[in-house]
Amino acid sequence: MGRSQDFSKSVIYHIRHMESKEVVYVGSTTNFTQRKVSHKHLWNKEGNHFTFPIYCHIRDNGGFDCFEVIPIKSLKLENKTELLIAEQEEIDRHRTLVNGRKAHIPIEAHRTIEEHKEYDKQYKKLYYQENKVIINEKHKKYREENKEILNEKQKQPVKCPICNSAITRSHLKSHQRTKKCQEYLNK
Repeated sequence: MGRSQDFSKSVIYHIRHMESKEVVYVGSTTNFTQRKVSHKHLWNKEGNHFTFPIYCHIRDNGGFDCFEVIPIKSLKLENKTELLIAEQEEIDRHRTLVNGRKAHIPIEAHRTIEEHKEYDKQYKKLYYQENKVIINEKHKKYREENKEILNEKQKQPVKCPICNSAITRSHLKSHQRTKKCQEYLNK
């Protein structure tokens, strides 16, 4: 379980260049001091964060000493969703940001679970249609590279979940259509 946060001490902050005062990043946190230290620690450290757009921008423009992290708004909020919505509103006010992405507002804040499932289904369908050739090539390559392993798996005996007969995996579907198996199903 994650640590609990006190959203009554939420802060929206900017990272901006000291000379030009240009806002390059908008963020939010419930512990501003810790978040500021985190940015200062990560901007030039090899690792997962090294390629984040904000840290690349800082390195390309004189280093962290040329930037300042300043609080813009202190908010008394109830939860993370409210904080992320407030952060996104601030992001939308600026056009020159290097934020890598939008604030991660949970989908549940705006949609029901059923709406989310339907959206996800449609998104996956559209993604497959747009990337069908690439996906099929990857599947084909995987099957070619793992042909022996896949063949061995197909030859391994499995129990039919309907009639408990021992069948090879490759023949399971056709077995389940047989008269013997169908009689168990209809009992």
